Amino acid sequence: MKIPLLNSENITYVSVDFNHQSLKKQLIDAGFDQSKSTVFTLEGVSQYITKEAVISTLEALAELTQKTSATLFISYVNTLLNENPKACFGKGYSNATKKAETIKKLAAKVGEPWVSFYTAEEIEGMLSKNGFSLIENKTLANLNAVYFTPVGRTLSEDQLFNLEHFVVAKTLPKETF
Repeated sequence: MKIPLLNSENITYVSVDFNHQSLKKQLIDAGFDQSKSTVFTLEGVSQYITKEAVISTLEALAELTQKTSATLFISYVNTLLNENPKACFGKGYSNATKKAETIKKLAAKVGEPWVSFYTAEEIEGMLSKNGFSLIENKTLANLNAVYFTPVGRTLSEDQLFNLEHFVVAKTLPKETF
């Protein structure tokens, strides 16, 4: 099966310092068209910025997509990484607490400290407050069964990190509410 190439004419990458810049301004300055349905990807962002910055990001996206629909992909690191590290690793990992601390220390060492952690309920509440409906909230274990197992590439329990969640949420134009 041949996979079609992306139409890069419809993709725009926008740089933003979520803690210090207005996402809305950055997107508008980059030519964001508020009349078109949009897919936003914020993977590997939420743990590096403050919760306030995540909230203002969601508020900006909701404001920018009032007249159309939007799909949001966002990932987050579960608070369990701090509260119960063993729950974030598959069976067979020894010393989960030490591994969790190592992951966080290495991120900080390269200048990218993890500053925000979330519960599933917290993320869903933040999304809902800004007009997003949660469609999926998955971990690597969930994705393993859905995507890797059918093609014979199942990850073993001792290879699974379940500390990051992958979320899909959608909005509809406000007129349809």
